[in-house]
Amino acid sequence: MPSSAPENRAMPAFTPNVPACTAEMITLATDDRGGDLNGMSHAGTYLVLTNKSGQACTLLGLPSVSMKDAKGLVLPVKRQAPVGMHPGPVVVPLRLEPGASARASLRWVSGDVYDNGRCVDAARVEVRMGNQVLATGMTGHLCGESGQPVAFEQSPLTRNT
Repeated sequence: MPSSAPENRAMPAFTPNVPACTAEMITLATDDRGGDLNGMSHAGTYLVLTNKSGQACTLLGLPSVSMKDAKGLVLPVKRQAPVGMHPGPVVVPLRLEPGASARASLRWVSGDVYDNGRCVDAARVEVRMGNQVLATGMTGHLCGESGQPVAFEQSPLTRNT
């Protein structure tokens, strides 16, 4: 007798028949939108990923981001888990059509507001795409608690409008 329980199928990692975006297909830029994310000892920028290829591709909804200083050294920064996504986050991939852009916000504490805090200065941001890396210049003064990686918030990618 057939089971009445629903079939348990794993969700595909990417949109069927649409390949994952590669670094050759995507450009990366930052856009502070005139200080849109700045205020109350906070600052930030948007990451803008644009599909420059002639075919649709998919991006991870919450790509891995790292930052480097002016000497090219990796900074001790870490993305905070989004609120309400524990142990998550679980974010679906984003399909990006040719010529279309997606964006994610990065926001951090920019003032030395912590007792015995520390601050680092970012000059470059990198987005990992599998074993490939996209990089672009940025300016960021990030502050956090001493003895821990400096935290930043990152939103999932959304279509850029």
